Amino acid sequence: MMFLLNSTTRKLFYTAAVLIASTFITLQVAAQTSTITGKVTSENGPVENALILAGSQNTNTDINGSYLLSVTPGTITVEASLAGYHPQKKTITVEAGQTTTVDFVLESAGNLNEVVVVGSRNPGRSSTESPVPVDVIPLKQIANQVGQLDVNQLLTYLAPSFNSVRQSLGDATDHIDPAQLRGLGPDQVLVLVNGKRYHQTSLLNVNGTVNKGTTGTDLNSIPASSIERIEILRDGASAQYGSDAIAGVINIVLKKTTGLSINASYGGNVTSYDKNYGWNQLHPDDQLPGSVNKTDGQNFQVAANYGVHLKKGYLVFSAEYLKRNASNRTGLYTGQIWPSVNGVDRSDSINGAKGVDRSKFDFRVGNSEITSGGGTVNFAYPINDHLEVYAFGLANFKDGVAGGFYRYPNNLRPGGSIIPSTEADYDYQDASALLLEKYPYGFLPLEESKVRDYSITGGIRGSLGAWKVDLSQTYGANSYTYLVSNSANYTQAYLPGMTADALQTEFNSGKTKLYQAITNLDVSRKHDVLYGLNTALGAEFRVDGYGLEAGELNSYANLTTDNGLQGIAGAQVFAGFLPSNAGNWNRNSFALYSDNELDITKNWLLAAALRYEHFSDFGSTLNYKVATRYKFTDWLALRAAASSGFRAPSLQQEHYSKVTTLFVQSTSGGGLVPTQSGTFPNDSKIADILGIPKLKQETSHSYSVGLTVTPGKGLNLTVDAYQIDIKNRIILSNAFSGGSNAELTQLLNDAGAGTASVFANAIDTRSRGIESVLSYTKSFGTDHHLNISLAHSYIENKVRRDDNGAIIIHASEVLENSGQVSKYFNRADQSRIETYSPRTKAIFTAQYRYKKAGVLLRFSYFGSVQSLTDTTGAAAALAQNKAGGNYAFNAFDGGALQSLDQKFGGKTITDLTLSYYINRFITVSVGANNLFDVYPDKILHSGNSNNSIFTYSRAVSQFGFNGRYVFGKLLFNLP
Repeated sequence: MMFLLNSTTRKLFYTAAVLIASTFITLQVAAQTSTITGKVTSENGPVENALILAGSQNTNTDINGSYLLSVTPGTITVEASLAGYHPQKKTITVEAGQTTTVDFVLESAGNLNEVVVVGSRNPGRSSTESPVPVDVIPLKQIANQVGQLDVNQLLTYLAPSFNSVRQSLGDATDHIDPAQLRGLGPDQVLVLVNGKRYHQTSLLNVNGTVNKGTTGTDLNSIPASSIERIEILRDGASAQYGSDAIAGVINIVLKKTTGLSINASYGGNVTSYDKNYGWNQLHPDDQLPGSVNKTDGQNFQVAANYGVHLKKGYLVFSAEYLKRNASNRTGLYTGQIWPSVNGVDRSDSINGAKGVDRSKFDFRVGNSEITSGGGTVNFAYPINDHLEVYAFGLANFKDGVAGGFYRYPNNLRPGGSIIPSTEADYDYQDASALLLEKYPYGFLPLEESKVRDYSITGGIRGSLGAWKVDLSQTYGANSYTYLVSNSANYTQAYLPGMTADALQTEFNSGKTKLYQAITNLDVSRKHDVLYGLNTALGAEFRVDGYGLEAGELNSYANLTTDNGLQGIAGAQVFAGFLPSNAGNWNRNSFALYSDNELDITKNWLLAAALRYEHFSDFGSTLNYKVATRYKFTDWLALRAAASSGFRAPSLQQEHYSKVTTLFVQSTSGGGLVPTQSGTFPNDSKIADILGIPKLKQETSHSYSVGLTVTPGKGLNLTVDAYQIDIKNRIILSNAFSGGSNAELTQLLNDAGAGTASVFANAIDTRSRGIESVLSYTKSFGTDHHLNISLAHSYIENKVRRDDNGAIIIHASEVLENSGQVSKYFNRADQSRIETYSPRTKAIFTAQYRYKKAGVLLRFSYFGSVQSLTDTTGAAAALAQNKAGGNYAFNAFDGGALQSLDQKFGGKTITDLTLSYYINRFITVSVGANNLFDVYPDKILHSGNSNNSIFTYSRAVSQFGFNGRYVFGKLLFNLP
């Protein structure tokens, strides 16, 4: 009967079955075991998250320092430990079915920093002992105290150098959130899971979003509930980890603890915004209500973790289900809806006659609808005293729905989007009538996605003599299926005998897919040289694969024989991939590395790494890293690093090709206009005609210097400054037309595109910044506990200029001689790198706990951002008082000729959470993100609002535009 249930019901059924089965197993085991309970404290009060080991069983203490553990009766040794404290052991005898109390008082070891995996291959190195900055975020403790649910949003409000803003009306980018570290691209940060490379997404961001032309890793494919902690290495690390680690490395560490935990969360936006802003700007004598109340964007999340009680090792299962409803902050459309009557726009009169108003034609501007489910497994088991086998993996399934641009009845009129045919068999007036019969009010096409992620790693690790050895195999894959609904292929309406009922409205537009297979061998050893030498050597062999699958015929085809209709062929909003786009490509790479750390004295650490890597598609690269840390006193240390790095061009950038409808700024400033634009491979004939060379790797040089200060007990401060120079940065060009080149024009016509974009190594950039983190922890007696942190980052990304201040663009002679350099890389592209993301970001967090009650208060400041528009043609237009370049007549300001550029001021977001620990098993939390309902600045120029649809910029946003979010959470733990 399961096949009769829809996919959402099946997911809920499976989740419930897992929870019921897990609870049953736990209860059965409890009947045959004994219980150990107790409390772990220190001189500062209760110790949270201490690890309790009792034979083969383990658990962690709760916020009150309490723990509960089921064990086999008999004599057993119980150990309590936590980084920064001396571990303590006690041997006891427990009777069958009895409860024994074992308390611990831990003594400080003088260093309250957790040993990290990323940034150092010395197994004993902590974050503040590292010569480079490493943030350790205990997500297991934090996730249940805040309203954010996915990894991207959690990190955005926890790590100032990390930022991720959900996109709207950005095609597939609406479904996979791009993320940045230090303001660089999503593909310039490496993501690891348990120290192993995690695969990227097959999605390529080709629309006009902040990360145009890049691909990255979907961090949200990893369930937040399965994560123990996240380590963020804020330094170049290609010499240690290989390609992509230019901005840094994010390592996600999965949970290992035993017992059952279940958490559930529900929340939604309760907000108000100025939907009628544009209308009221244009109609001062016909004002509509200035503020509209909205309740939307509801999120329901349920997750479970179960750690099996093994005699040795660990086995942990995690599962998570998330349902996110769409949010919508569209403005009221002020443009023409219906065809003109005797040359006059009578849209409002026609609406009145039909009993509707302009809200009938609303866009969807906000978060996409998402339904996702996934799970992880984390396993290790000793096979003898020296070696253990291990495995971990995940599977994640995500379905999304997002809106495109509305196709109004006026667009469907004869002579609008429905153009005349040169062949007598095809009557465009009949085609228009047929589409209006199908969609009498026009239609809002929907882009739907099916995103699938799989990853599995297996290996063996341990000691062989004096050497630590780790041999592993990793396989990861992602696929993205592009579906379209509530749409049409206009050319189908031209076919003789076609009826409205027979018009196809749902399409499969194809699929992108990616996989990687990696074999790693890592060995390390400590040597008795000076005050300690740790050497690490390793090798890696990797195979990357990428594929494109064509859509169904009607998703892309011109169903008539009139080539003049090619421009309106295919599914509206996302026409399918053509068979000529389809294919499978792969490459391999091989790497050798050496990574060494020498403690020259007790106070002076020196580290050096070297990595050679060869790629089958572009050649070899050799990268280095040197780093040092000097401890002047027990409370002050200086650290510094220098390194080279690289990023291999992704297979997506090398092979993606597609013709799509882009909505670009009108040259007359009249808003956004649809353009059929083709993205073509770098090795295509079109790229060859334009003189664009084959892609090669981006290269970088990074420098950093910082201080770590511990001026008092519980008080820590780190300050780091850095510079990253990147050469031959890969960009997606703007659209080239055929111009006077007949061959190029014909190639574009054959592809059904009016313009062409290609990938190229076009620019050099420099990134500079200062990052600081101040934290203070204090307990007052045994009942009061305070944690305060202030994290700040200042990031400045610049495209490199020559001595005259002009941007250096690596353009071909063909482009220079034809005057098309501005179409290669223009001022809007510059803005995406330099001003789209906030330069300044600061996060202040205060957590206070009194007995069983807790409060979290957080202020997040996002600095100003700016959108810049291409200036081509502006000077000549201004001389004649005409619109052109970045100047257009602003209907919001009496028709004045004004710049389309706009700066959006900095904003502070306030989050508040109240928690209550009912008992050791149950915790409840309620709270609000963006408590005071703050929104970005409104758009000031009508030319940027697309007929008032956009009240807030969809391209430039510090933190999105959803407003206040209120939530409740429930956490249940059973050791």
